Formats: sequence, structure tokens, C-alpha cells
Amino acid sequence: MLKQPQYSPVTVEDQVAIIFACTKGFLDKVPENKVKDFEENYLSTLNASHRGTLDELKAGKLNDEGIATLEQLAKDLAKQYIDA
Repeated sequence: MLKQPQYSPVTVEDQVAIIFACTKGFLDKVPENKVKDFEENYLSTLNASHRGTLDELKAGKLNDEGIATLEQLAKDLAKQYIDA
């Protein structure tokens, strides 16, 4: 979790989003060998479809709607890896 490739730093907002998903227990049942794939898909989806939520994280002003977005996306993605 959060291992950054050399010369490819992970943004603060992406780091916070991953830590959020992890600490809320969404990765608890994801197989260990699928966690990196989950992380990549989670961040890719957030960056492509929920940029506003990431901007809120960056500004330190995450509201209830942003929290719900992070939770729902993490829940939906985790289910795909658990059921696979």
C-alpha cells in the first residue's frame, strides 16, 4: 500500500483516498495479491470521474457527499475483487 514507483510520486489527495479506503475496512477482504490492482483502479476512477472529490481532499475540505463518493466507490470495487 502506497509504495510509489521511482520518479512517479503519488499525489497527496491520492494517498489520502487510499488511506481512507484502507482504514474504513474496504480492503479487509480483498485478496492480498489484488490490493495493488484495487488501488490502481480506485485512483484511476477517482481521477477520471470524481476529480472534485479529490480536489476537496487536496484542500482539506471533504464534505459528506465526498465521503459518500469515496465509500461507495471503494465498496463497489472491493466487491469485484472479493467475488472474483
